[in-house]
Amino acid sequence: MRDDRSTRSDGYVAICAAVVSSLLATTADAQISGFGRTSAPMYGGSGISTRPSSSIQPMEGTYAPNHKTPDGKLCISVYPLTRPQTNNPKIIDQMVLVKNICGQSIRVQVCYAGSRDCIVVPLGGYQKLQRELGIAAGSMSFQFEYRELN
Repeated sequence: MRDDRSTRSDGYVAICAAVVSSLLATTADAQISGFGRTSAPMYGGSGISTRPSSSIQPMEGTYAPNHKTPDGKLCISVYPLTRPQTNNPKIIDQMVLVKNICGQSIRVQVCYAGSRDCIVVPLGGYQKLQRELGIAAGSMSFQFEYRELN
């Protein structure tokens, strides 16, 4: 007959194995369902040419699809805005106007191009919001990239 310590140890190992396997299954399900995927980045800018779109298409399933209207137009558009500050006109507010022309709520992440300096803009259906992306000394030009968050 086995002692109580051995039985408790076996029970502990079985519980740990069950917890680990359930965590692994949850992670796999999340990846399959598309949780956390974003749309492909779109680029824009103010006063400078924007990045040309690449002729190379991403792998199928890499990015979530963009939200579109029934006639195929993109729901989200982002426009750059710049404004000198009133106290010091050499300091420029760099802003974005994010517009949703669809009825569903969409979250959009806007970043300086090639940077992790980002803002998240949650938009309701048919909503337009102006947000500050950053501040620059004397530069009216900036590039940005944006993507839809799922």
